[in-house]
Amino acid sequence: MPVWYAWRVSSDWSAPVRLYASKTLYAVPPTTPLVDVQRLLEERDISAVPVVDGHGALRGIVSTTDLLRVARIEMESPSSRPRVSPPPHLVVQVMRTEVVTVDEEAPLRDAATKMVEHRIHRLVVTRRGTPVGVISTRNAMRALLEARIADPLSRVMTTDLLTINVGDSIDAAIFMLSDANVHGVVVVDGSWPVGVFTQREAIKARALPSAFRATPVEQVMSYETICHDVKTPLYRIVGQSLGMNVRRILAVESRKLVGIATGFDLVRFMTL
Repeated sequence: MPVWYAWRVSSDWSAPVRLYASKTLYAVPPTTPLVDVQRLLEERDISAVPVVDGHGALRGIVSTTDLLRVARIEMESPSSRPRVSPPPHLVVQVMRTEVVTVDEEAPLRDAATKMVEHRIHRLVVTRRGTPVGVISTRNAMRALLEARIADPLSRVMTTDLLTINVGDSIDAAIFMLSDANVHGVVVVDGSWPVGVFTQREAIKARALPSAFRATPVEQVMSYETICHDVKTPLYRIVGQSLGMNVRRILAVESRKLVGIATGFDLVRFMTL
């Protein structure tokens, strides 16, 4: 039986963060090459890692958003054009030093509130000030499943979503992501969603030849999507999302795309 069933979640979300946080802390030192960070994120299927020094003290955090920023710098600075300074290649050059943390004994609602207030998808979990894990929106979503929250998808979905046509270029998708500062855009064929293009695909695309990046985004988009009617209860959506390891739920009504719900949107329910 999973550990998280040891505590029965109530609507006040008072269960301690430690019951939902990751039990393993993946962290890197400041001198880690960015290529190694990218490899770690891909291998562990995570979107960020804390940065710690030799004493285990928290110094920052680096995420796919930071890697995408570097990818765009490289794309906008072709080798034929002299650079004023070399592109960043170490964690210390791109990491964010202001890290939002939560104590492992704090109630889950505190973690959800911090994620919403700072518009972030993860918090570093601490024990007496020392980082011991991470709690992400995906970790916190398990509480919604356990509590059998039956509110409809329409309660939490975002209607202001970005879409890109399946025939638009990979470069266009990369710049759309970067300009809007979002984690993913929905790829549509006409009005129907057929996939998503996320920061993961964008970071990988930086290694592609410029000629290939001019080809349709369908070439590299992810097909890992779930479509649900706006009336679908949240516990069912969360269960399928966790079971299929899908991070974005596309909301449809009368076979028309009307919204999207990410882990951030689902966790926001705990603060309503």
